[in-house]
Amino acid sequence: MSSESEPDAAADVNLVGVLGSSVAILVFVALIGRKEPNQGLDTKLHFLYFGVAACAVILLPSSIAQYVFTELSVTLVGALYPIFRATKAVCTPEEDDDKEWLQYWQLGGVLFCFTSWFDDATASEVASQKILGCLLFIFYWLYCPLTCGALLIYEKVTYPLVAPRLRPLQERMSNFIAATIQLLTNAAHLYFVWIIFMFLPAGVKRICAIAIGTVYPFVCSVTAT
Repeated sequence: MSSESEPDAAADVNLVGVLGSSVAILVFVALIGRKEPNQGLDTKLHFLYFGVAACAVILLPSSIAQYVFTELSVTLVGALYPIFRATKAVCTPEEDDDKEWLQYWQLGGVLFCFTSWFDDATASEVASQKILGCLLFIFYWLYCPLTCGALLIYEKVTYPLVAPRLRPLQERMSNFIAATIQLLTNAAHLYFVWIIFMFLPAGVKRICAIAIGTVYPFVCSVTAT
């Protein structure tokens, strides 16, 4: 009995530890989020941030990392809290925070796909902890008020470099989609008209054919001259 209860007790301790650590991280992130953003222009803060992040990911013992670098903490910091902040940003008249969160979700989508791929490709628990730790710090760097990574990427990379190159592609894609929709709409209309035409009497069909094939082109050619 004691040998069977020990794994259950260990699992309960791990669950409580993961929940407690994740909530503590979320509270810390929320408290720091009250600070005024500095637009991410201080380069020293970026070096300091990634230096601390690298030390934490590399040097933190696995016995502690298993409670800190978890899928739950990454989900809270990378998705749940950003949803709350992005919703608040949409409800304010300022546009800078809207751009920041739009950029965040663009990069966040890529990172979450990256996470899903590594879940399947990584078998080592230690490696998974390291990857989750990196993702945790990257997600937070994107919207931390001391770094404002997402806004910095938007102003330095996306807007001046990426957007001008993607705009022509976006226009061509929009034109192609509009043409495709118009083609499908016309095809649906023609199919509907063909069904009605098939049930018309023979005399009415002949009149329609003469009107469309002869009378209408004649009228158009006369008015064009």
